[in-house]
Amino acid sequence: MFTFTIQRHLKIHKALAVSLPLIERTNVIKTLGGEYFWNLTTPGIIQLESRKTIQEITGKPLERAASAIAFICDYPKPGTFILENLPELIARTADSPEQEELIAYLVDTACTLLNQDDKFMVILDIHEIGLPETLRSLIPSLTYPLPDGSEISHLISSLNPSLSTTTIAQLELTLAGLTVEEIKTGFRRITQTDDPAGWLSGVEATILLDYKIERLKALGLDFIPKPTIGEFGGLDRIKTSIEQVRVEFMEVARRYQIPYPKGWLLAGVPGTGKTFCSQICAAKLGFPLISVGADVVKGGGAAFLKRLLTRIEACSPCVCFFDEFDKFFAADSASGEDKQSKQILGILLTWLQEKRSPTFVIATLNRLDALPPELTRAGRFDKIFYVGFPQSNERKEIFQLHASRFDPRFQSDETCPLTYSDWMILLGKTQNCTGAEIRAIVEGAAREVFHRLDQDIGSELEYHDSLPPIELSLEQLLHSRSEITSLFSRDPERVLAMENRAKYVAVEASSPDTSSFAPPLTSYWGD
Repeated sequence: MFTFTIQRHLKIHKALAVSLPLIERTNVIKTLGGEYFWNLTTPGIIQLESRKTIQEITGKPLERAASAIAFICDYPKPGTFILENLPELIARTADSPEQEELIAYLVDTACTLLNQDDKFMVILDIHEIGLPETLRSLIPSLTYPLPDGSEISHLISSLNPSLSTTTIAQLELTLAGLTVEEIKTGFRRITQTDDPAGWLSGVEATILLDYKIERLKALGLDFIPKPTIGEFGGLDRIKTSIEQVRVEFMEVARRYQIPYPKGWLLAGVPGTGKTFCSQICAAKLGFPLISVGADVVKGGGAAFLKRLLTRIEACSPCVCFFDEFDKFFAADSASGEDKQSKQILGILLTWLQEKRSPTFVIATLNRLDALPPELTRAGRFDKIFYVGFPQSNERKEIFQLHASRFDPRFQSDETCPLTYSDWMILLGKTQNCTGAEIRAIVEGAAREVFHRLDQDIGSELEYHDSLPPIELSLEQLLHSRSEITSLFSRDPERVLAMENRAKYVAVEASSPDTSSFAPPLTSYWGD
């Protein structure tokens, strides 16, 4: 299919740029079927079949590139000319007279080829940089596609014909998101077992999965195949929405013409559980989690982001996680320019609006007003949640979840060592504490008890067959609380600003607290 697409474009435009991963370079050159080749390592224009130099080219890199381009029109014989390294040279000389000169050579050659029926020019973009905007209307660009499910299955069968249909189907999901050569490389890492029927049950499938994680990591994507999480306290509306999303991904939803869910935008102060929500969502959906870092995208640019999104969609169904989403659109701190940020924004806007794959996007940030307004309009994300400080009933739930790790009595209200009055004191002292801060309070109290046990029993504690239990009390929890300075107390103005600016845009992640632990409502006059 890709070969047909290349041939069709060459017949129409006579000049074409092909963007491809470096690992696929040999395959693409074979697919192109070109007769002549040039790059910065060759002594000149070479004939691919004989590997002979038909035209020597010397000079500086830009001079050699210009000579190679000019040679195409002057050469009397027909053929397809493959030129490598041009996108890198153009990018390296950005906004310089040399760049303009090289672009002018390409324009002249591409226009000349339009009047010739037997010559074609293909520019190999092995670093996937892309051509400048001025050239794209004259020299269209194609991206080397990742193999789809059927192509991966066929490739697996050819690499190991003894595998069962079930095993191939499982490996198809494991290897989705890799190129053909990457899949072959993964298989070369494996020494075939003597029992083909049990091939997947051994370490071989793990080797392939580890190789995929390694390859995606090299691209800047953190791939977690099966996120594992425990229970979490509060955020009941998010819990309900996760279940709704799970149902909407089912095939029955397609029969009702329900589109795939797009994703959520989570705003709120640090430490309230936004990142944890992405892991929970992936675990509940049974999808792998793919994290995209802002620094990676800003460093690679818009073209790099497009490649990442292609890989992510090829791995679907999955949860795609953008942490600190506002950083993707921050202007360059050195130059103050935001040209790249605008390009990144344009790509994300188009992708979020038009994607049809089972890729669920979760983006988190602290301040909603830091985002371009286009990202918060309907159609980009299904829901915008504000994840604020846990309410009284949620703080109690979070306390019990973490405390029960050390003191099993906290697992239920019946065995809990804290009375209602104790809880009211503790919850009052931890108002405007984040979930992360509550966890730190519990762990601090547990450490205090542990060190006290160590002092009482001494070095014999390590050799006790039956360890004395850690028992947490209100006194220890309050002491641990006193040693923590909460985020709210450090910077209340900024925290309240985050909340106020999100109030009329986002939905609260938690329902109003109607429990007996909720603080009483009072008016301005104290009624």
